[in-house]
Amino acid sequence: MNCRGETLKGVLHLPARAGRGSAAILCHGMESNKESEKLVALSRSLSERGIVSLRFDFSCAGESSGRFEEITYSGEVEDLKAAFQFMLRYHIQKIGILGSSMGGSVALLFAAQEKRVAALVTVAAPVHPQKIIQGLLTQKEIQGWHRNGFIDFHGRRMSAALLVDVEKIDILKAVEKISCPVLVVHGDADGTVSVEEAHELYAHLTGPKRLCILKGADHRLSNPSLLDQALRESLDWMGQHLLQDGATP
Repeated sequence: MNCRGETLKGVLHLPARAGRGSAAILCHGMESNKESEKLVALSRSLSERGIVSLRFDFSCAGESSGRFEEITYSGEVEDLKAAFQFMLRYHIQKIGILGSSMGGSVALLFAAQEKRVAALVTVAAPVHPQKIIQGLLTQKEIQGWHRNGFIDFHGRRMSAALLVDVEKIDILKAVEKISCPVLVVHGDADGTVSVEEAHELYAHLTGPKRLCILKGADHRLSNPSLLDQALRESLDWMGQHLLQDGATP
């Protein structure tokens, strides 16, 4: 349950072997959920490596409480905080986070606040979410969104709370506060979030970091071989920074 009293649903993958000292929380993007192909595959692979994993639905998505129209970045940061606190009940020593698209931005904002995050992976994460809005809507439509308090997005109602939230958050400023190791994964053919945002993100990170640009990959990693590459890179990063010796058990 988050701080707003909404129920969050998730799936916990526990490794067969004993120990369970490391865990990863997986965060989906907008219009996705915990059943994302990427997150399901990653959860299983993490478990095989001896890492507990939690894939969960943010509020307003999947099986969790809330309405789609109420989605905001700040609200999802609160949801991730609730998921992080849930994992702490298992006496996990190291907790990493992987976020895809909007979930990646949320992971960055959260890691800037929570110094106990041991490792972070972002996949196609926007650092300028307002650019996505500006690419989809005209200035007149954005003004109407503000004025009316809502807009229809892909046939679904979306509150102006998201617009207000996007206009006030500064992801790059927050990123400078992150101290844990961060892997930035992005496709150079991403038509939703420009690969230049990955380079900006990487430049603003002040701690251990790595940039992985996937040649020909789009925003959804629809090419299976490039999806596999992204998953391998993510698994290796988590294994390196969450397992005691960095090795596959």
